Amino acid sequence: MVALARRGAALYLVATAIAVALLLMLTPVFHDGSPEYPAWEVLNWFMSAGVGLIVVAAFRSYHAFGDGERASVGYLRSRLASYGAIVLAMLFFWGWLWTLNPESETGAAVTSHLVYFPVMDALYVVLALSTARGLWRDRTGTGT
Repeated sequence: MVALARRGAALYLVATAIAVALLLMLTPVFHDGSPEYPAWEVLNWFMSAGVGLIVVAAFRSYHAFGDGERASVGYLRSRLASYGAIVLAMLFFWGWLWTLNPESETGAAVTSHLVYFPVMDALYVVLALSTARGLWRDRTGTGT
């Protein structure tokens, strides 16, 4: 049952990563220039769950390796994933909560989001796919 949940989480992360990557590349094609991004408003809810899965998986991996051999690839991978998950969570939730506040969308904020969100979305895609691969292969070290 645990293996099924892990695989389901991996598939969820892959699906959201693909959706984010495609929408990131296609937004300039269909966006009308307004400060409203309805597709992203919906996708951000799915991304928030994905960020939560990434953080949980990263910290499970972090604790599974403990203070083992510090030069091992697994140890370094778990540390890098954990720190990347922290950065992603901070950036995502800061930006997303900012956009949920209707009073926050001033000209300067909208302009800064043109740079901020593509960088954060790219980070999400990379970490989601990496985490999905680890979950699919059970790289947490915890077994089933």
